[in-house]
Amino acid sequence: MDGLSGIKPVSGVTIKRLGGALGAEILGMDLAKPLDAATAETVKRALSEHLVIVFRGQDVPPAAQIAFTRHFGKVEQHPLYRTAQIPEYPEILVLEHKGGQFLNGRNDIWHADITFSETPPLGSVLHCKAIEEGFGDTLFANVQRAYERLSPGMKAMLGKMKAVHSAELLQRRNNKDSYNVGIKDIPPAVEHPVVRTDPATGRKGLFVNPAFTERFADMTEAESKPLLDYLYAFVPQPEHVYRHRWRVGDVVMFENRCVWHYVSCDYPPEMHRRMHRTSATGDRLV
Repeated sequence: MDGLSGIKPVSGVTIKRLGGALGAEILGMDLAKPLDAATAETVKRALSEHLVIVFRGQDVPPAAQIAFTRHFGKVEQHPLYRTAQIPEYPEILVLEHKGGQFLNGRNDIWHADITFSETPPLGSVLHCKAIEEGFGDTLFANVQRAYERLSPGMKAMLGKMKAVHSAELLQRRNNKDSYNVGIKDIPPAVEHPVVRTDPATGRKGLFVNPAFTERFADMTEAESKPLLDYLYAFVPQPEHVYRHRWRVGDVVMFENRCVWHYVSCDYPPEMHRRMHRTSATGDRLV
């Protein structure tokens, strides 16, 4: 595995696995309160090992959510979305469904966040403010486990490749709904390695995703499509996936460079679903 197994939590904190592929619940913490250094280190190690960590029954004010996220990196405003903001806290992206409107996107596409950036986010924190239990689940797929199940030949080929990532699809999805603030300008496309080694664990994982990967570098979209389509079907197989069933008060953090996520838009038009999201900036991928 990864060298982080056997995490020893601080006193009063318990870590419980939620699934074979990824995911763990951390009990005994109140995220509305500041974290001391030992507790922050325990959470960081749990995220590196389990990739998705869950805290139930939380009531975290915006400032406290930003402070928690800051333990993992600089917290910045989403580079493109501008709908449904909290004016005093621009670092928080509000993801909301109400009255049949999907403010800041539906997100019912497998993706990793903002991979069109030179420095994609290390991870994101989602705090559930409104939900009807049983609807609007979020699914997470472990791209490290998927990579490990590829053939040696496929691994060798992908390990030499780079892919082009762009925000064009995000722009189109956002701008087709008139109730969202339109995205006018997007940054230039960037290249990232197709296989990324996690410096915290040494594990390798795939770094392409259906929302932002246009093609492989030095190849056309038509040439790239068969292999990308194979990977897009391979990654979210059930044995690679954890499904989170939301309750109001849940806080979920995911390692954005190691998992894809997908929102199940299975709820009726009248249902209110609201998430507060913060993201910690990552480093240039290698």
